[in-house]
Amino acid sequence: MSIQVAILKILASHVSGRATLDSLKHDLAILSSSGDDWHARIKRLASRVPELDIFSSFYVLRDVEGWQITSAGREFLQALEAVTQDNLYNLSPAPTDESAIRAEGTLIVVGHRFKNRMRTQRDPEQGVSPRCRPFREPH
Repeated sequence: MSIQVAILKILASHVSGRATLDSLKHDLAILSSSGDDWHARIKRLASRVPELDIFSSFYVLRDVEGWQITSAGREFLQALEAVTQDNLYNLSPAPTDESAIRAEGTLIVVGHRFKNRMRTQRDPEQGVSPRCRPFREPH
C-alpha cells in the first residue's frame, strides 16, 4: 500500500523517527498536494512491496504519544529505496571509439590574452597604484 510507504518515509524524515498522529496527517496532506512526482515515486516504491503491512512487520510502533519507525523499518526503507528508477545510474556502456575519448594530457589554455595587456605604471612617489587608492573617510 502506498500510504504505508509514505508513512515510513515521513517517520524516517523526523530526527527521532517519532510523530504524533496529527503531525502525520499534516505531513501526508502536504505531500499529497505536492505534485505528480511524489505520487509517482511512492507508487513505484509501493509496487515493489504490494503486501506491505508496516504494523505486523514491526516497522512502525504505535502508542499513546504517536507513531515511531523502528530500526527494522529504517533498514527496510533503505533497502526499498536502494535501487529505483529515481536513482539508477546511467548504465550505458562507455564509448570505446578512441576519437570519442578525449586524449589525456590535452592542455586547455585559458587567460592567455592577459599577457599582452598593458599595465598601469606606478608612481614611485605615491607608492600606490592609481587603481588601489586607500579609503579615506569624508570630513
